[in-house]
Amino acid sequence: MWYCTVELQRSNKFVAKKIMAECSIRFGIIDGEGHRASTWKLWTRTGVSDVYLACRALGGKLKASLHESGSWHIAYTRKTFKEKVDGAANQSDRFIEKWPRPKPISKGVTLAYRIVTPWSSVTSSIGKVKGNIIWIPNAPKPEATEIDVIITARNTPVTGCPGKRSMGTSLVGSFQLKNGETVWVVYRVTDMPDLSSPTKGNVRFYKGMGPQDLESDNLRTLVFGHEQDGSRVIYDCVVQRDPD
Repeated sequence: MWYCTVELQRSNKFVAKKIMAECSIRFGIIDGEGHRASTWKLWTRTGVSDVYLACRALGGKLKASLHESGSWHIAYTRKTFKEKVDGAANQSDRFIEKWPRPKPISKGVTLAYRIVTPWSSVTSSIGKVKGNIIWIPNAPKPEATEIDVIITARNTPVTGCPGKRSMGTSLVGSFQLKNGETVWVVYRVTDMPDLSSPTKGNVRFYKGMGPQDLESDNLRTLVFGHEQDGSRVIYDCVVQRDPD
């Protein structure tokens, strides 16, 4: 049986949590007034050095896989693709995107993934959220919170957390992989992203869904993109409907 130790930050105090079979960090953003953005899970499994990232609201149907081999991708599960996507969403296979592991941004440091949440996207009711969530404070208006997944090589010296001095990051949590690398989740306040001119395309609905499913209040959307340094990014946003 395999165990690991995960460092989690709560109210500036660190606690150790033992989890059997996987190491995981669950996190999300709150505004202190009963609202949150999406919540996320980052994890690795027994005996391997692959890392996975998923939005918890999707129930594991879609996730990013950062394999030790350097072959990284975002994909639907086979079941989800067959039941919901194939033949309906103009998607030829279950993989949304594939890319190689980015080059290090500095010696022994790889910026693997970003999640950017505008201050205005923290609108969902916090309600009852399952599991232990590490809550991150919302960015002040008119800025955004950038959450970074960073991988450091074995024996790479880190003071506090990656980017603490150079970018002003704060630690969410970390865990060590079987190959000796360390996976970090850190966050910082950044400029509001400019999403005013997204790439235009045709709207497709999953099987069993249609325009009526856009009538709900507080719809959220995940926008996938990539940065010049080779890392990928997800923008966690709310859908603003045209009143006309």
